[in-house]
Amino acid sequence: MQKRTIILIILLLFTMDISSYAEKKPKHNKGRISKRYKTKEAKYEAAKTYYAKGAYLSAAQLFEEIYPLYVSSQEGENILFLFSDSYMKNHDYLMAAFHFKDYLRRYPQSPRAEDASFLASKCYFLNSPAYNLDQTDSYLAMEDLEIFLNAYPNSKFQEEGNMMMDSLRNKLAKKDFNIALMYYNTGNYLAAQISFNNLFKDYPSSSFTEEILYYLVKNSYEYAQKSVEGKKIERYQITIDNKNKLKAYNAESKFLSDAEKLADEAEKKRNKLLEK
Repeated sequence: MQKRTIILIILLLFTMDISSYAEKKPKHNKGRISKRYKTKEAKYEAAKTYYAKGAYLSAAQLFEEIYPLYVSSQEGENILFLFSDSYMKNHDYLMAAFHFKDYLRRYPQSPRAEDASFLASKCYFLNSPAYNLDQTDSYLAMEDLEIFLNAYPNSKFQEEGNMMMDSLRNKLAKKDFNIALMYYNTGNYLAAQISFNNLFKDYPSSSFTEEILYYLVKNSYEYAQKSVEGKKIERYQITIDNKNKLKAYNAESKFLSDAEKLADEAEKKRNKLLEK
């Protein structure tokens, strides 16, 4: 009985200690920033100060709170733009793009409409993942950039926009190129041939184009080698044709010498088969 009483006392003291700790523990900061300022004007000035200092998360919180109070005024436009840009500078690209699009919807005639449109596109671009991941966001970025480049053909952002488009195309080409290489390396020559041809058609000016054409030569030669007799002549000829595509694309290509050796072998073997 005495032992049980001692245990109960210990448990009671432990519970009281936890309660005391909970009372002393600091509460969450949510809303602490905004409660410092009693007027919307004070919040607005504080938000701009946070933005200027690079404290974009704090700035975004205050801009979000005061925007409904200014939405029908001239300041509303500036607040929404800075609010969107705060998200962008804080690397929350999808939220930033959403709010830049909202800015365009609300203020289509604004002098900063072009900037907002480009920054929304840039946010989608910056949200594009590594080439080996799902590329849905990359396609979204390309679509949005294309709309921007067509809408503002003389924009100061044209060069940067085109560079982003090239970067996205190269990323998509790299993903598809690696898939085609996998087919080639595993001896799936038909799938590789289709994939390399589609790559050349879809990305004719990517940084991988010469390598794509070279692998078309290699793949078609090896495919011909392992084909049945009735298909060899046709596939050796495809090897030669693919070499000619590479030469036409770049007569100085570093891949051309090896491609020509394979094409020469293909031509010899094709001619022997034709003589039979």
